[in-house]
Amino acid sequence: MSVKDVRLSIAPIAALLASVGLLVLGNGLLGTLLVVRAGNENFAGETIGIMMSVYFAGYALGSVLLSRIIVSTGHIRAFAGFASVASVTALLHLLFINPLVWTLLRAVTGFTYAGLILVVESWLNAHAVTATRGRLLSLYGVVTMGVWALGQGLLNLSSPDGIVLFLVVSILLSLALTPITLLPSRPPTIPQQERLSLYRMLTLSPLGTLGAFLSGLALSAFWGMGPNFAQQNGLDTAGISIFMASVLAGALVLQWPLGWLSDHAPRRLVIAGAALAAAAAAAGFVLVGTAGLPVLLTLGFLFGGFGIPLYTLCVAHANDRLQVGEMLAAARGLLLLNGLGAAIGPFMASLFMSRQGPSGLFAYAGALLVVLATVALLRRAQGQVETAVASPLPCTPQIALALDTRAGDGGPGKPYRS
Repeated sequence: MSVKDVRLSIAPIAALLASVGLLVLGNGLLGTLLVVRAGNENFAGETIGIMMSVYFAGYALGSVLLSRIIVSTGHIRAFAGFASVASVTALLHLLFINPLVWTLLRAVTGFTYAGLILVVESWLNAHAVTATRGRLLSLYGVVTMGVWALGQGLLNLSSPDGIVLFLVVSILLSLALTPITLLPSRPPTIPQQERLSLYRMLTLSPLGTLGAFLSGLALSAFWGMGPNFAQQNGLDTAGISIFMASVLAGALVLQWPLGWLSDHAPRRLVIAGAALAAAAAAAGFVLVGTAGLPVLLTLGFLFGGFGIPLYTLCVAHANDRLQVGEMLAAARGLLLLNGLGAAIGPFMASLFMSRQGPSGLFAYAGALLVVLATVALLRRAQGQVETAVASPLPCTPQIALALDTRAGDGGPGKPYRS
């Protein structure tokens, strides 16, 4: 396929990608901002862990429940509604600076963000064809990771103790509505969805299924408690934002090479190697203790580069062993497992940190990554199979791919809605 053909395939989703960029920019800033602000407000470490965990619990719940709203209202209206709620929720943190209220607000944010990502990824999946899917989804990954890293830099615009950064988050989430609602676009319809039991998923792909859960346990711990780790290591606001950006930069750089390698080598071995490399970086954090910023940035780059793509690799491994009609239900099941793991991870990490100090975060994450690598190495190769790159359901960087779409908007046999 020529460069011109690829450009033509990207043009219809340019508005969607622009909305995604603004959405991730705001949400990425909010997650780090709340952890830093909570630390400044003297919230207990365990409280911060719970606060971050319920975000992922809300995310998991939203991934299961919100597809019905998307079916009944259409992609564009659903996106507008979810983004509006997320924008208002960001501002409510300023009105009630209280651990319990913030915990509830994080659950609402996770719930609505799941709906937003369901809209985005189902739309992208419907637009992609086999010849362009890999490149389109790689572009999506570059946009999300790159913008998320940029969002960490916005933390330096103003003091986390003021109101400016919360206003910036709300503005960005509101602006995310503009491209998708005002520029020409035609969302797809949502067909009937099949069911796939957890037992069958475990039977077909134990590594893919367990990997989705374990990666959620390990990586959510960093998303939830990473800023607090940096804060406890004496980094100022600028240092925290740079540290978080370094982890995302690692994922941005290594995501494509790992995906390419997994298409040309046994995927389970790539998963094992990436998990061990991320575990080694985690061990480095534990061994160096309190270190200078250059060391933290280097280890963070390696941890993110090898750790963040693990969920995508595990989903690809699972899709290799599924029939086409099972992939949609599997996507939802894997998302739910990942979300359940993510709901537990930050709180568990906070317990390790309260007993071991800041490095407890990476002791916890590293141990889980070693378990994942062990599972991958113990799984014997199951013969030659098709790779997930050519499958109808892509393995995208975000973890909410529970809808498959093909034409129109609003569900089977329903007219297009805007």
